[in-house]
Amino acid sequence: MRKFFLFFLFSTLAVRCMSQNEENGPPAITIRYVGNEHLLKIVKNYFRSDPYRNEFGFFIKHLMDDPILVNKSTRLRTDTSLFYFQGVYKNYSPYGFLADRTEIRLAEQELVINDSLPLRDTLIVYQLLGFNNGKAGLESVKDEFFKFNRHYGKHFITEPGNITQGTEIVGATEDYFIRGVAASPLTVAWAKLDESESAFIITLRLKIK
Repeated sequence: MRKFFLFFLFSTLAVRCMSQNEENGPPAITIRYVGNEHLLKIVKNYFRSDPYRNEFGFFIKHLMDDPILVNKSTRLRTDTSLFYFQGVYKNYSPYGFLADRTEIRLAEQELVINDSLPLRDTLIVYQLLGFNNGKAGLESVKDEFFKFNRHYGKHFITEPGNITQGTEIVGATEDYFIRGVAASPLTVAWAKLDESESAFIITLRLKIK
């Protein structure tokens, strides 16, 4: 059940990228560099491999060859599956708390842009996950979530949301939007995964042009 919830949670964070206030049809998703210096600061402060600094091929190589990344797993793109990569960092915790484990994930995500027509697009989803254990760990990821939003939220248009499991609220999200761009390039979240482990999650959405 926990593995299913993890998959559901991360998949949900990956595709929640359209403004709920958008009423003018499917937007053009053009997230390579969207003109917000604060987004670049967030990436620099949290991610070891920066997708905005160089060509995408260089970014992929830098990420996958990172010397402190272990337990790496890669699924290459085929006719029936999309690209997926994940790994665990050794001794890396760019948060206000000391994470018990920090993971990185990079995956292609198919996005339906028109329900009535076979129109689809592909986003690159880039996630950093800081895990912490116990009751103190739950409070630490919540504190990081609220601290992050206090520091960066004033520079974006934001939309809050809850993560629920049944009738229980087990987390919260904040989607970050940039004026004039209908897709959210960034979501932050905290989530209680089970009775022993919680996570603080930063999700970037990239469109390769």
